Amino acid sequence: MKILWRFITLPWARKRLYLEAAFWLLLSWGLVRGVPFRLWSSWLGEQRPADAEPMAEEGEDPRVAPICRCIESINARLGGRLTCLMLAMAAHWMLRRRHIASSLVLGTLAERAPDQSLKLKAHAWIRHGSGVVLGGTTGEEYSPISCFVHAGSMARGQSR
Repeated sequence: MKILWRFITLPWARKRLYLEAAFWLLLSWGLVRGVPFRLWSSWLGEQRPADAEPMAEEGEDPRVAPICRCIESINARLGGRLTCLMLAMAAHWMLRRRHIASSLVLGTLAERAPDQSLKLKAHAWIRHGSGVVLGGTTGEEYSPISCFVHAGSMARGQSR
């Protein structure tokens, strides 16, 4: 009840952001859990080599941080049940909707298990401008293998 009351008292702009994030998170959850990757991967943007950067815009966009905080907040309320790929997909789509350049990066990490077998881990994160804006706290040790880029409107020569 406390969470509902907090949501009700939020400004309308923040409520819309939370509702939009909930929609994209629900869609990403359904796709990851129920549909093969090859069928929806084209929705993530243009696939490029792992070292590709999003087309740089002038400076960092101030709308990026609230979007990422909102997505992380919803995941925290759900007990961290959503995967990094689901969070990255939702953020990438929300940034695309606002014509903000970003790239969704997929990476792997090989680790030795206690029984000396090789264990492969995967991680997804979002890059914007010069840095990682979502999923970067654990993504630093991962090696990027692929990225999906969305160039913002400013990068394509259009006005906002």
